[in-house]
This record gives sequence, structure tokens and C-alpha cells, in this order.
Amino acid sequence: MSAVSLTNIVKRFGSVTAVHRMSMEIAEGSFTTLLGPSGCGKTTTLRMIAGLIDPSEDDITIKGRRVNDIPIHKRNLGLVFQNYAFFPHKTVAENVAFGLKYRGVSKAEAREKVQRALDLVQLPQVGDRYPKALSGGQQQRIALARAVVIEPDMLLLDEPLSTLDANLREDMRVELKRIQNRIGVTTVFVTHNQSEALAMSDKLVVIPNGLVEQIGTPEEVYNMPASEFVTSFLGTSNILAGRCIGLDGSSVALDIPALGRIEVPRERAPHISG
Repeated sequence: MSAVSLTNIVKRFGSVTAVHRMSMEIAEGSFTTLLGPSGCGKTTTLRMIAGLIDPSEDDITIKGRRVNDIPIHKRNLGLVFQNYAFFPHKTVAENVAFGLKYRGVSKAEAREKVQRALDLVQLPQVGDRYPKALSGGQQQRIALARAVVIEPDMLLLDEPLSTLDANLREDMRVELKRIQNRIGVTTVFVTHNQSEALAMSDKLVVIPNGLVEQIGTPEEVYNMPASEFVTSFLGTSNILAGRCIGLDGSSVALDIPALGRIEVPRERAPHISG
């Protein structure tokens, strides 16, 4: 069963359509990245999965259950956004425990869960400190601990590394993936950073402008881009104009002015149909 299924989702804000007929399946336990430039609709999609905004048309299902009308606090999701939104007057332990207060967890059990979450993010000794006393990287880890302490069905991450400096950002990529692998939680990660997406993801969903352009593993998307946008967005590319002059079951013949006739395997040109 898919952890999340989106079927022809549309989101409009007044006369502006931010998400256009978006469909995707997110596998249980996977690390799936929504990748695209700023303003392409990836955060809007994440917020619809979370229940922070409602789709204008069609359905979102989580573990087979339609959730369009289910509020965020009943979806059992862990959320980490760019702004960690800590309570500055509460200790780290109190911040991490906040989501447990409304789940009928006893104080003793909450203390155990909080300590396990702090151990998981490798900050076992900071529970008595206040958020302002932590570094940027430590704050990011505490935000992650707060998200996983409730044992969510899914982890939703909206550019959580964007405020970190380059070196720390690379370290946190490794740490975030380690934690996700260890607990096995289905994760949806939003970023515009191509190297982040390629390094961390099991699946990439490339979104140029409210539309799904391509879904695949990092290797598939990088080596067999489905469009010129995907080709150029994922790295420096040589793009040559050409004309299809032959097509059979295994290869495509192209006439490229700079090179003449060349043949490429059919699977390397997935956007060319018979």
C-alpha cells in the first residue's frame, strides 16, 4: 500500500492555479523529494498532504484513507519547517514533549520518549537548555526530535536545511538520512537544492510549475530526463536541437545538425513516442 496517494489534485488561490492535476504515489518507508524552483507548488503540495490547506479538487489518501476533510491534528504527521517555531520560554525537553501533551501520554512515559528522541538526534544532554542557547545545527536536530517523538506515520520536511551554512548543511543531510533510515518513517522532503535531492532521495518528483514533470529514482531522473526542463534544472547540460528521423522497438535515429545522424537506445529518449 502506498503511504500517500494524490490523484489529479488541484489547488487554486483565487484566480491563480498553484497545483495543476498533480498525481503521485509515495511508497511506505521511502524518502521522496519534491524538487523544483521557488514558486513551483511543491510547498503547497506538502501543506495539502499535512492538512494545513485543502485541495480545490480531488483526493489525497494516506494509507488508503481519504483525508481531505481530516484536520492536521488527526493525521499523525511530524512536521519540520524552515522556521522551527520553538517556544522560547520552554526548555528543549518541554518543546520536544509538546506534541505528546494531547495524545494521552503520561508524564513518565513522555520523559522516556523525549529522551529517546534526543538520543536519536545525538543531543542527549540538552534537555534542560533553552532553544536560544543552541546552535543552528542543534536547533535543526531538536526540531526533528520534536517531529519524531510522536511516532508519526509520516514526516514532512519543508526546506529544513535552508537556514544552515553550507558545511553544516552537508553534515545535516547525512544526519537526516541516517535518522530516517533508522526509524523507517515515510518522509516527504521539499527542496529547490538539486544536490540535496540527488544525495538523499529514494524518489524524486520534479515539479516545474505546479505540474509533475518526472518521477523516478535520482539515477533515472539524472540519466534519463523526461524533458528539457528536467535536463537543465538538474545540472549543466549540452542541449542540441535535432529531428527524429527513425524509430523502432529498441532505438531512435536522430538527425542533429552539429553531429549528423546518431542512434540512441529507446529508453534514453522516453519522451519520444511511436
